[in-house]
Amino acid sequence: MAYRFTAVPRTFQPVPLSSASRFARLRHPIVKIPMASITAPPPGKHEWLVVVPDKPGTTQKRLEVRAQHFEGLKPFVESQQFKLGGAVLKDKPESDDPSTWDWYGSSIVVVAESKEEVKKIIENDIYTRTGVWDTENALILAGKFAFRFP
Repeated sequence: MAYRFTAVPRTFQPVPLSSASRFARLRHPIVKIPMASITAPPPGKHEWLVVVPDKPGTTQKRLEVRAQHFEGLKPFVESQQFKLGGAVLKDKPESDDPSTWDWYGSSIVVVAESKEEVKKIIENDIYTRTGVWDTENALILAGKFAFRFP
């Protein structure tokens, strides 16, 4: 049986493509998974998926300015312009000690009007100013995210 998925506030459930009566005849109960409500960005704004690789050999510099990087994120996080973000690693970390991680770079979901606005934000970050991020090879893609889990 073919299904389409519909977003219902705080649930995600399959609904058959055919009539509702066929849906009522399913033998197995529907599993409802709690999820965050999907909220669209404000008018004129879009969500952007950003992946910024590190330049080779910059792990030590990254660790040195990491606290300043987090301090610089606060206004974006508090205003909810940054929806999520964090490290991108080349492999699963064996510990919570960042000095042991095999860094690839960083990822962020940003709410902004344009790609240019996103570029300006990452260009002003301490990781860019100190030569950690390779912004010339950053991936900046507009996104339409279908669901979010809390």
